[in-house]
Amino acid sequence: MIEVEHRREADLSPDAVWEELRHFDRVLNWIPGGDESTITVRGEGVGAVRDLQLATQGHVRHRLVALDDERRVLSYELTGGKPIGMNDYVVVATVTPIDEGRCTICWSGRMTADASLDERHVGHALEVALGNMTTGIIARLKGEVPVFARQPNEDWQLRNAR
Repeated sequence: MIEVEHRREADLSPDAVWEELRHFDRVLNWIPGGDESTITVRGEGVGAVRDLQLATQGHVRHRLVALDDERRVLSYELTGGKPIGMNDYVVVATVTPIDEGRCTICWSGRMTADASLDERHVGHALEVALGNMTTGIIARLKGEVPVFARQPNEDWQLRNAR
């Protein structure tokens, strides 16, 4: 099992960032290839399930395990698919105020990789993915075009469909 963390300060209101991040159905707005992908969400709040058909990775399913507006914490787990070669993972996102116009966005994750892969490399790929989501959120809120980092293992699941 590998644990990763991506933390970035943003010159954006913590309330604005949280209002975007807290929506379990908005992830396609923040990721590479999101405009070519689809999402279906079943249920509301904790326990909701989202099915993603990602142009870059194929089918992925997540279940929302925590949503705390007061603490600005959201967490979800992988329940279907093997994006970037992960067998399972849990991700926690937090938005921490610095002041009225700045905050820290933090994603932390715990994952295990497919047995055929080097878990450290897959952990790095998860860290890049979390960084890309942060980049996407910041760009969206600023009305900018995101510049995403190259995603290691991006199409692993598509290449290894069984």
